[in-house]
Formats: sequence, structure tokens, C-alpha cells
Amino acid sequence: MQIGAHLWIGEGLEKVIEFCEYLKSNCFQIFLSNPRSWKRKIRKEQEIEKFKQGIKKRKIKPVVIHMPYILNIAESDIKEKKKIINLLEKELEESEKMNADFYVIHPGFHKGQGEKKGIENVIDLLKSLSKSNIKILVENTSGQGTSLGYKFEHFYTIFEKIDKNLGICFDTAHAFQSGYNLKKFDEVKKDIEKFIPLSYILLIHANDSKTALNSKKDRHEHIGKGEIGIKGFEQIIKDDYFGNLPFIIETPKVSLKEDRRNIEIIKKIGEEYGKI
Repeated sequence: MQIGAHLWIGEGLEKVIEFCEYLKSNCFQIFLSNPRSWKRKIRKEQEIEKFKQGIKKRKIKPVVIHMPYILNIAESDIKEKKKIINLLEKELEESEKMNADFYVIHPGFHKGQGEKKGIENVIDLLKSLSKSNIKILVENTSGQGTSLGYKFEHFYTIFEKIDKNLGICFDTAHAFQSGYNLKKFDEVKKDIEKFIPLSYILLIHANDSKTALNSKKDRHEHIGKGEIGIKGFEQIIKDDYFGNLPFIIETPKVSLKEDRRNIEIIKKIGEEYGKI
């Protein structure tokens, strides 16, 4: 079973490998730069090469890069869209150099234009990134505000128009917050399969939810401490398909100790159901 966490990048790429060793994890997710800034960190080739050697030596896979929060993939303003595409192209280029496996994006906000127009904008932008060799994963959302991707009808529309090099990152907290009751996971799977094959889902963001089912409020919680609870995660992990996907936590933390505890809880469930 592949289990890891979203890790800090501020101390450099080599430090990320050390974090993995402490967590006893075999995959991870990072930002490439400050996720709330348009400025990008310029890395030396030597740092990237050492990072790649460390990943290979410790058999870490997948390596996941998350897009900056400031980008709205559903943007309609032409000038702003060009700025977003330019930044994403640079991020994807660096991700390739690092031998990353996935690049996760949020489908963005329609900002009052309506879901149909917003999804059209998402499709248009994704088409411009089709040359990348990195698998781009679109993440489901909680439905907060005017966000897109909170129901799988949206994914059906996106994948109907463009499925080259695309997949889905399934966030457990977001799914629960948008109305999918993970405590009845068989029903959730049936709902998803009405619109897309499960094979499109390639990664799990394993987060408990601080807010209630269908709250439309995006608040993450420690595994077993939220509204999904241990029983909800047992449903996911014991599943023949979802339970064999990589799990990456994005749970609250002040130090890596919280990540370690959450990872250990997932591992324990995985052991119970023969996934480890």
C-alpha cells in the first residue's frame, strides 16, 4: 500500500526525502513554490538530480505535485488565462524534470458565469496543456462557493471532450462535503460509475472532514476525528479498487508528528484488510 503526506518544500527537495524517511512513507505530494504567490522558485539542476536519485534509491512512488492555490482553471478573462497557462507550463516542465508522476489541479470557480460556462473554460485550458508528459489529475471539490468538480457529472463533461493524459484525484473530505456519503461507499461507487469509469481515479487525498455531509464547506480533519470517521475509511481501504490506490493525507499539522499518526492509522486499517 502506498501511503504518504503533503510535505513542506521550504527547506529544499532533499529535505522532502528526509521527511519521507521519518514518516516511513513511500509516496508524497508537494508544491513547487509558495502556493499563494505567482513567484516561482528557481532550482538548480544539481538539487533536482539529487532529488531524483533519492526517490529512486528509496523507491518512492508516486511523486505528486499540486498546483498553486491562486490559479483559477475556470478563468474566462483572456489575459488572466494566458498568465495561468504560462505558469502551469513552467510547473509541468519542472515536474517532468523531477520525474514526477502526477500533477494535481483544482477545476476552479465559475464566479457567477454558471457551471456550464465554467466547465467549458476548464476544458479549453486543459486542451492547451495536452502536450505535457505528466499525468494531470483533476481533483473533486467540496462545492464551496462557485467551485466546479463537486459532482461527477462535471467530470463526465470534461472527459467527454478531453481525456488525453487526464485522470482524477479523489479527495475523501471533499466528496463527503459535497454530498457523497462515504459511510455507504458501495452507493458512492455506483453514483460515480454512472458518469465515469473508476479507472480514471488514480490517486486518493485521504482527509477526514471537519464539517458535515453535504456541508459544502472545505475543512480537513485528522483521520478518524471527523465526520467520515474510521468506519468510513475502512469502507474505502477495503474496497477492491480504491483500496489499491496511493493514499496521500492533507490533514492539519503543526509538525510531522501529526502526519505520522495519521499515516499509522491508515496503515493499521490497511493491515486489517490485507492491503499491506
